[in-house]
Amino acid sequence: MKRKTFVLFLKRKSLLFVFVLFLCCSLAGASYGVSSLFTTPRASKVGDTLTVIISEFSTASQTAKTSFDKSSKSDGEVNFSGESLPSWGWDCSSGYGGSGLTQRKASLVAKLTVEVVEVLSNGNLKVKGEKRVRINQEEEVIYLEGVVRPQDIGPDNTISSTDIAQIKIRYEGKGPISEARRPGFLTRIFNLLRIF
Repeated sequence: MKRKTFVLFLKRKSLLFVFVLFLCCSLAGASYGVSSLFTTPRASKVGDTLTVIISEFSTASQTAKTSFDKSSKSDGEVNFSGESLPSWGWDCSSGYGGSGLTQRKASLVAKLTVEVVEVLSNGNLKVKGEKRVRINQEEEVIYLEGVVRPQDIGPDNTISSTDIAQIKIRYEGKGPISEARRPGFLTRIFNLLRIF
């Protein structure tokens, strides 16, 4: 009986020792940049995937003001053989003023998984990906490409869109709702010719 208890005690101690050994190795590896047993591997080679947290906000505003004033005045008198003819004169002025304001705000918040398509000579990763979501007859597509520094990738294999260099994001909608927002054929022709 004592021997059974002793063997059980040794098995538990051995199991605890192995667990502590693995824990120490994984912590030491993480501190030296080696992949840990308990974290998601980070993207590092062609074909690896990476999750991009897209959080883009842009605001643009432009104001223009124009004014133009012009005036002319002329008068005169003519003498002919010592006699004065009626004097003459004219006064002319014109002016123009205009102003305009353009404002635009846009925001895009999404999550997108991209793929490493190339490892550059400096170690940076060129990534590219797209996401298509179809709801009813409306399809939304997000395209993203850019260059990622490996040190900007988080331990959970994610990166913020603000940390991606040379980023290109395109967001498109296709379907009845998107088509309804587009001006009709005649409206586009009238706008082109500036008839109305």
